[in-house]
Amino acid sequence: MVATVGTLCYTLSVMNSSKIDQLTRRAEERMTLSRDQLHDLSHVRRVVQSVETFAVALGCDERQREALRLAAWWHDVSRTLSRRPSIIFMPFFDDILSALFLWRESIRCGVFGSVVGTATRMIFCKSIGTGKILTKILMRKKNRILTDILQDADMLDVLNIERTKNMYALVEASRMYHFSYKLMIWWFLSLQKLQLKTTIAKKQLAIVLHEFLAWIQERDMLLWHIDHFGRTWVEKNIARAKIFLHQLQSFLEPSPPLMQSHTLS
Repeated sequence: MVATVGTLCYTLSVMNSSKIDQLTRRAEERMTLSRDQLHDLSHVRRVVQSVETFAVALGCDERQREALRLAAWWHDVSRTLSRRPSIIFMPFFDDILSALFLWRESIRCGVFGSVVGTATRMIFCKSIGTGKILTKILMRKKNRILTDILQDADMLDVLNIERTKNMYALVEASRMYHFSYKLMIWWFLSLQKLQLKTTIAKKQLAIVLHEFLAWIQERDMLLWHIDHFGRTWVEKNIARAKIFLHQLQSFLEPSPPLMQSHTLS
């Protein structure tokens, strides 16, 4: 009898895992349709890889890691709703819409249980403005770290070099993206604005800042930024990046060697 129950539980677990894989494939298919060059399939893949790395480093269990992967795959699905998502309004609604999409798709696929439920709540709790309140209401105490991991992984991709390159044509073609690029750099280099929750993410941020400084000071990149934003702006933000990196390294010392950075195309 015990063996039969154990076999049944194992079979149900395998079936549910297969359905979660199906949800992952659905998200991947949806993201191939994204016309938002800053929130495309490559971005999502990098976030997935980051949450996996952070989750292992922080000792998350298998169910938590599975929920994190699923949430990372679905967190930007709402960006596929429009060919030209609003860069002003979408940040306030994209997480809520993405969570609703995951919830609807999980019902269609017949996927229930703690993994998909946690993943859906995680995306809800990541929303701008209401995230902190929703986290306390919707997430169990032991799972609140998962929202932090997802938020940190998504935030760290802002200055990913490949993602930043995607903004070149947008900056040259649109005044709105020209302004958005400047705003993005200002926000990312503001220590008081960029609040990463996990130490592992702060370690990775030090690598991201180091790579960003090396990249923006390459001759072609430097000239492009000066041409579009002016020498004063460029020199000011390079100086800010160096100060931020120094402050971050001072906070982290002494610490283990930083993990190697990776770019997933």
